[in-house]
Amino acid sequence: MKHKLLAIAVAGISGASFAQTNVTIQGAFDSGVQMFSTETAGVKTRTNRWGSSSNSTTSNITFVVTEDLGGGMKAGLFLKTDPTAGTANAAASLWNSQNYLWVSGGFGKVSLGFMDNFANTTATTAQPYGTAMGGGWSSAFGRLNGVGTSSAGAVANVAVATAATAGTFAGARDIRVNNSIKWDSPNWSGFTAGLLYRAPNSGSGNAAADADGQTQVGMNYNNGPLNLSYTHSNFMTNVASLNKGVATHNLLAANYKFGDVTMYGGWTSSKATGNGAVAGATASVDARSWNVALKWQATATMAIMANVLRSDDKLIADQDRSLNSLGLDYALSKRTVAYARWEGGDNDKSVTTGASGGKFNRTALGLRHSF
Repeated sequence: MKHKLLAIAVAGISGASFAQTNVTIQGAFDSGVQMFSTETAGVKTRTNRWGSSSNSTTSNITFVVTEDLGGGMKAGLFLKTDPTAGTANAAASLWNSQNYLWVSGGFGKVSLGFMDNFANTTATTAQPYGTAMGGGWSSAFGRLNGVGTSSAGAVANVAVATAATAGTFAGARDIRVNNSIKWDSPNWSGFTAGLLYRAPNSGSGNAAADADGQTQVGMNYNNGPLNLSYTHSNFMTNVASLNKGVATHNLLAANYKFGDVTMYGGWTSSKATGNGAVAGATASVDARSWNVALKWQATATMAIMANVLRSDDKLIADQDRSLNSLGLDYALSKRTVAYARWEGGDNDKSVTTGASGGKFNRTALGLRHSF
């Protein structure tokens, strides 16, 4: 349910027309219990997290502002915060997610600020879990290797999985980046395209989190049961702390709905040079990943999901990664869903040596409510 709070802002003086401004508050809250076990270098660790946040979706509160400018043009504001369920949240985290202004018309839509990018669209087209557990696009498991962007907006030099980083279980993912401009085309019979750009040194010019450029091209086709998505993403690091270099990601995804079953598939490539800032990491990246997934709407209230993902490291160390997952959603109402999630895999399996030092296993049970 979306709640409209404010309408009708004066657009001019006496005799002028009125422009309608709508403010909508929407969001979701996800909380549950997560059982988490890891095995790194033969050492096993188990953790139970009560009140675990965002296992099946990202908890958020979002303000959407839209104004009709007339002549087919609109302007708006998008403000989103992602609280961590079950914990005290610092005031500094108030606008820790998307926040941007936009204007739209016959030319499409131009956004300026901090917004979800095309890679995020492609990665979530490839599987039914979004950015949560099970999809290979969470903070705990990113299917890309090398440089990526974090949900906090920093351009991060995430090393290919090695013994030095195996305990983190986090490859790279490309979600959104600070200080960017994005153009989305009009919809042409289901086809859309777009461009995102962040200039190098568009932030402070000193901190590593602010000193990287990115160019991204996205294309999508959504018409009927078929959805296709492709993204080309290029990073240019230009500070010594990240070992100056270039990283490129390509992502391709599709899904198709057959009655109550939706089939998914995805493929990515990651290549980089000069990105060896993390101790123990190689100075280059060359990796591929693929996945197949499905979602079965078994009944009007119950959906069952599964995903199989493999990441193939092409370097000499040949440290491949894997992810398998199952999920179940049971709708208690239109807005409240009980869920179960399981994912397991290995984030540091060396095909060359046979060593496997990054096994993990997560199980989560909980509730989410959207409004």
